Amino acid sequence: MIMRVTLAVLLFTAVQNNPDEIATPQPDPGVGVCAPFGCDVRIQQVFDNTNFPARMRIEGIDLFNNQPNSAEGFIEPAHYSVYLSTTQVSSASATADFDANVGPDALKVAAFTIADFNTFFTGAYRIPFAHWFNYIPRSHGNLLLEIRKDKTGDFGDGPIYVDGSTHAVGVTQITDEQGVQRGVGFTTGFVGRALGPFKHAQLIPFFERSAVAMN
Repeated sequence: MIMRVTLAVLLFTAVQNNPDEIATPQPDPGVGVCAPFGCDVRIQQVFDNTNFPARMRIEGIDLFNNQPNSAEGFIEPAHYSVYLSTTQVSSASATADFDANVGPDALKVAAFTIADFNTFFTGAYRIPFAHWFNYIPRSHGNLLLEIRKDKTGDFGDGPIYVDGSTHAVGVTQITDEQGVQRGVGFTTGFVGRALGPFKHAQLIPFFERSAVAMN
C-alpha cells in the first residue's frame, strides 16, 4: 500500500486543498490494466479494510498512468458512473454475482462522459466526487469500488491501460469480461480527509497536478 499526502493546490471544488491520499495496490512495474478505460462495462474492486489505516471521508479518486505501455492514446469514449459501498464481502469471498458484492450503503458518487478519442493523460487522472463517502474500515467492513460504463469498444491497442498489480494483497477485481481475478487490481488513489491517525503507514510527500475528469 502507498500512502501519500498531496501538496498540490487542486483544481476541483469537490476535493479540499491539501487532501490526504491512500493509493492501493502498489503498482507492478510494466503492468497495465485495461479496466476501466479500455474494456468492460461493469468493473468492481474489493479492497479489504486492511488497506486503510484510518477512517476516511473520500472525496475523489485518482487513477494512474505512469507505466509505459504500447499504443496508448485515449480514454475510451463512454458514460462512466462511479459507486462506493461498504461490504462484508472480502477479496477472498467476492464472486461474479455483482449485485451480491454491493454493500447496503451503496452511493453513486460521480458520473462523467468521455465524448471522443481526444482525452489522454499521464500521471494521475482525478475523478472528483459529487458526494463524499465516509468509510470506517475497522468497524464497518471492506470497501467496494464500482465503475459502470454504457459501452465499450474493446479496442485492444489504443486505450489507456492504467497502472495496477497482478498480485495485490487484499484486492480483488471483478469484471463482466474477465470474471473474478483475485490479487488483480488497478491502483486507486482515494483522495479526501483522513479522520484518524495514520498508524504504521508510510507517508510520502509528493507534488501532483491532476488531469480533469470531464463532466
